[in-house]
Amino acid sequence: MFIEVIGRRLLPDNVDRDDVEDLLTAVLGADGEVTGAGVGMGGWNLDVELTVDDGAAAGVVSRLAVALVEQGLGWVELRPEGEGAGMPALSFVE
Repeated sequence: MFIEVIGRRLLPDNVDRDDVEDLLTAVLGADGEVTGAGVGMGGWNLDVELTVDDGAAAGVVSRLAVALVEQGLGWVELRPEGEGAGMPALSFVE
């Protein structure tokens, strides 16, 4: 399963996209990997490929969301494959 991690605004001064990538990589462990990254006029993104079956994917997405929220990045959007729009990480943990 593919998940797009989307930042539609600038990260805090003490955090850059590589820091977010490192955070997600640590949370994913053997359950997936960050496979790409980009930046443009509308913000930045990271591409995550999960290596778990669909039944376990929701738990991994939840772990990613919790990690982002704990770092004060609850506004970062997660868009699982097949979803039309991303949702803020905070909405996955409430």
